[in-house]
Amino acid sequence: QHPNAVGIHWLRISFSKKHLADLAQWLTNIWGDFQQDGFGLWSYDSRLSWSSGVSLNYDQDEERSQRVHVGKMTLDCPGGALDETTAPDLQLLLEYCLAIGGSCSRVDAFFDDYSRRVYPKQLDEIIERNDFSGLRHAQPRHKWDRGKMIREEVAFGERGSRGNGKYLRFYNKELESNGEQRCNRWEVEFTGDKANQVFQRLSGTAGNLDAFASLIASLVAGSITFVRRTGDKNISRLELYDWWEDIRKMLGGCVTIRTSRKKDSLTGKMTWLERNVSPTLACLRKVFCSDRV
Repeated sequence: QHPNAVGIHWLRISFSKKHLADLAQWLTNIWGDFQQDGFGLWSYDSRLSWSSGVSLNYDQDEERSQRVHVGKMTLDCPGGALDETTAPDLQLLLEYCLAIGGSCSRVDAFFDDYSRRVYPKQLDEIIERNDFSGLRHAQPRHKWDRGKMIREEVAFGERGSRGNGKYLRFYNKELESNGEQRCNRWEVEFTGDKANQVFQRLSGTAGNLDAFASLIASLVAGSITFVRRTGDKNISRLELYDWWEDIRKMLGGCVTIRTSRKKDSLTGKMTWLERNVSPTLACLRKVFCSDRV
């Protein structure tokens, strides 16, 4: 049986343009050679792009860089690229990005539930009863083709300016991946200030994979809760749905970092020094299950 797993599925981080050459070298160590073109995202006039989908967007002209982007460049790492990255490489990249003053505007954390304790379609009635808390809005997004379900998904929260920096998707990954991954995925997208808080804390795991996994699991577990409402406004006094209680227990320590598709690249070239993780895992869980993120 495939183990339940957690991981990071998107990163968007901005830096001072002065770090362009050094950051490009780090990215090359992980994803190989890049191409340079004049099709930058977010109105940048240039970018370095990797075949994995990673891009480093910047302005070549210094005057334009200061005027349009305040001297900043932006790194964008989509899910497919991070799926190919080992956890140690990702940890080291996050640590480096923080060290050079990076500011994160988006980070996605996911939990792949191969035990499939509940399916997205089963949440329809729960949503109608408003038996959830942590995010205000919910929208089922199922899709059928000639009587066959081809998409099974529920979205919680809002993106963009209408949201609060937290957006959750729960979907049938088997349908989304054409049968390649037989699991249901919980994926929470953090943006704005919340994304930067998450980025800073993930960057502080100092090479400890257990702490890294615990943090990610706690991000998912703390993003929403499912309770049987009775009229009591105190959510902590309400009864959890059995399946959600089971999932929270799994996220408390029964998950592993997602297995990557290739061997370590960047970390394979370095000798890891022993480092202590200042907060304990219990403290990390307490922090990430709070309402502060």
